[in-house]
Amino acid sequence: MRSYEVIFILDPALGDDGVDTAITAASGVVTREGGEVAEVQKWGKKRRAYEIKKRREGHYVFLRLQAPVKAVSELERHLNIAEPVLKFLTVVAQAPQRKVGKGKMPATAPQEAGTHGVAAHGADAPGDVQDTHNTAAGTHGSSVGTHGSTVGTRQTGAEVQEA
Repeated sequence: MRSYEVIFILDPALGDDGVDTAITAASGVVTREGGEVAEVQKWGKKRRAYEIKKRREGHYVFLRLQAPVKAVSELERHLNIAEPVLKFLTVVAQAPQRKVGKGKMPATAPQEAGTHGVAAHGADAPGDVQDTHNTAAGTHGSSVGTHGSTVGTRQTGAEVQEA
């Protein structure tokens, strides 16, 4: 099960009983589908910068839950149908990541001109993939780094047809 955070805005005309009923209904959907509501926060009635469904204010509610994907999709379906819900947002909560040290990550050496398809740091570095393209002009190399960005050259349509 994953951790999720859900914020929804309820109709400002609702009283405290109506807000509690909406929270209980949303929590009930999660628990019925095998999830668990870890935290409920009522942020109160707040004024928004813009209108939603011709209403400038709304009751804000925050839920933190542990639930399977099926429970979250059912909760979102419930929030879409429920009349007092003006708007909602569901996000996957991620644990805060610690920084390892104050130093920067070591930079990889740029590809040298004479290597043709082999990066200067070698193809044995974890996470690196080597890809070479033979073209009419010669052999050009490109390297895909650990972050998914491609470094190298692109082929033209004529070069692709030759290969």
